[in-house]
Amino acid sequence: MQRTMKKFLLGASVVAGISGIAGAPAFAGSLTGASVSGVAGTDYYIYKQVGNQTVRDDSASLSTVLKGSCAVAAQACNPAGSPGGNVELFANSEKSPLSTSNPLQVFSALSNFLGYNTTTSLTGQIGGKNITLSSLNALDWFGGGAASVKTALSTATTSIQRSAAINPLYNPSNFATQWFENTLSQYSLLPSTTIGKKTLFNTFLLAGGFQRFSDPNISYVNQDPDGLIRIGLAGHYDVLSLLGLPGNTPVQASEVLKVSYDGNPAQYKYGYTAAHSGLTELSDGKSHNGNYELAIQGAQPVPEPSALLGLITVGGLVVAKRKLNKR
Repeated sequence: MQRTMKKFLLGASVVAGISGIAGAPAFAGSLTGASVSGVAGTDYYIYKQVGNQTVRDDSASLSTVLKGSCAVAAQACNPAGSPGGNVELFANSEKSPLSTSNPLQVFSALSNFLGYNTTTSLTGQIGGKNITLSSLNALDWFGGGAASVKTALSTATTSIQRSAAINPLYNPSNFATQWFENTLSQYSLLPSTTIGKKTLFNTFLLAGGFQRFSDPNISYVNQDPDGLIRIGLAGHYDVLSLLGLPGNTPVQASEVLKVSYDGNPAQYKYGYTAAHSGLTELSDGKSHNGNYELAIQGAQPVPEPSALLGLITVGGLVVAKRKLNKR
């Protein structure tokens, strides 16, 4: 009877230990301690999900807004709307004085952008490691060439001089040119001649194109058990009009995100495949209708203390059971 009771108690303890492991998350799977640099409502916007829409609410909780995901099924997030809300970094990128729709002010707006070296960043921890997700500025796009072109624009007095002043920004050594050509090449839209490429590049440049792709909307940051970090960006399912290009074929391209993880060199991340998010932004009825998922390889998360305790407990119980069986 005593032996039977010991076996019963031991078995119950093992079940309890295993249940504790299953009930507690074994790995850190999402962003914690999130904060955003700058001023809410100016440097960044927060959009919360309300039904099948995203609604701007700069006082919304970051932990709630960033808790989404996108399990893609048949080119749509499943369930629809699962990416949730998002945080838009560099929210003033498409506003005066950094951008304009007035053709008489495009060179002035570009000059202002070339001198803008501030970034807006979402920071936090994932899997116990620090991660920073940032917007881009002119230095990221054009390197040291931004300052010299800004100087040249300040002394140019005619449209011909201004056009000549911006030509050095088309340079295969800078990220702007590499990204622009790579993006157009994805859809066979890149001209074959250098003059054709430069003309299209300058058109995009003066239309505020680089400002438009500098302000990523982050909808979630999650980590798989193998360490892969998945970052969701809310965007347009079709960006053809944003690129200033003619045509009817949908073009997909995410905004660009700068990622710094665990003290390693920063990476520029972007993608060309969108899923239907099942969401639209309330004010315009079309933004945020696409979800782009970017990824970086992170360190494999360390099991949480509760999980380690459970493993140790089960291990001890197994040893005890073996000893009991020998009696």
